[in-house]
Amino acid sequence: MLPASAYQLRNVAQPPDENTGGIEALWYALASDLVDFPAEGELVIDQLTLQPGAYWYQLVSTRGTVRYKQTPKDLGRHGTSQTQKLVGVLARHTPDLAKGLEALEGQPLVVLYRDFNGHVQLVGTPEQPLAWTDSYDSGQDPNQRNNYDWTLAGETPRRARPYLGTWEVSERGLQSGLQLGTSGGLVELRTEKGRLLARVPAGKSVVLRSGFGLDYQIV
Repeated sequence: MLPASAYQLRNVAQPPDENTGGIEALWYALASDLVDFPAEGELVIDQLTLQPGAYWYQLVSTRGTVRYKQTPKDLGRHGTSQTQKLVGVLARHTPDLAKGLEALEGQPLVVLYRDFNGHVQLVGTPEQPLAWTDSYDSGQDPNQRNNYDWTLAGETPRRARPYLGTWEVSERGLQSGLQLGTSGGLVELRTEKGRLLARVPAGKSVVLRSGFGLDYQIV
């Protein structure tokens, strides 16, 4: 049972800002790696903590294909829960992509996504994680494209949790780009020897274009 303060009534109004649909970026982590998760209390989460050595991983899908839907489910005298569902498309079969998808099978996951209005939400919890499924279609002729349709789905006792904090993203599998998982300020990208490569607004994508391998750190 949530404390009464979590249900305090307040004025509800539509923000006057522009409203752009769609999801800009999405990251996932093992649900079991979240520690000290605030299951109760305010809906908005200021900061999440992962187990030492654990990271968030980016899911880079075909642009314009990712969608999130949250639907209430009537549980009768037990109240309501929220049915959570994210879907998207991953284009072009490759060996590395197939290996990455197999690693997701059967894993209990939580997701952070950022919409095109700049807001971030957490979907899933350590106790009510999301499950991954995907299906592959090769297409019928060379004029069609092959792709994976993926789904992350689950059921949670509360709606998605707005998130204001930062998150650290693994570089594994992102050889050509790095999505910086943080909510504000500037981020410096440096080589292992400390040479500054770029300063960019947090939350933007950095693409490394070089004929040589680069070791880097985010500060």
